[in-house]
Amino acid sequence: MICRRLRRALPSGVLVVALLLAGCATLDLEPPDLTLVNLQPTEATVFETTLLVKLRIANPNPEPITFEGASFKLTLDSHKVGRGLTSETVSVDRFGTEVIDVTFHVSNASLLLRVQDVLEKQSVSYGLSGKLYLQLSGRSHKLKVASSGQFDMGQTPGLKEP
Repeated sequence: MICRRLRRALPSGVLVVALLLAGCATLDLEPPDLTLVNLQPTEATVFETTLLVKLRIANPNPEPITFEGASFKLTLDSHKVGRGLTSETVSVDRFGTEVIDVTFHVSNASLLLRVQDVLEKQSVSYGLSGKLYLQLSGRSHKLKVASSGQFDMGQTPGLKEP
């Protein structure tokens, strides 16, 4: 009796394990590289500045990736100053790159708290981190991306006092 039940359940169990393994294999993606291309202020109010940020997404994988939206966080000297969102659907060819436009909203209060520190330094570090939302096998998945660098204040006109 127990053997009959096991024989009936075994094919179903094998199928479930195979589907789980196939699902895991589709997530075997190296995270894309994220590069800051350009920053352009578009609007400023008392409380917030809106920036149009161009980001380059580089796909180091042998398969194309398509993401349906993304969210990003911008930091200066490890302090969050703003967030960017896009609902754009973007396909990046295998071993290819795409430049996307992302609207960032930066808190002027957070930025003002950092201005004195920034003006006193020779350089300031920035960080971008985010999540790309992919649809794989009918399910939504998040792929984390990050980038960081330095702004040399001597090379950035208008930010450093003479």
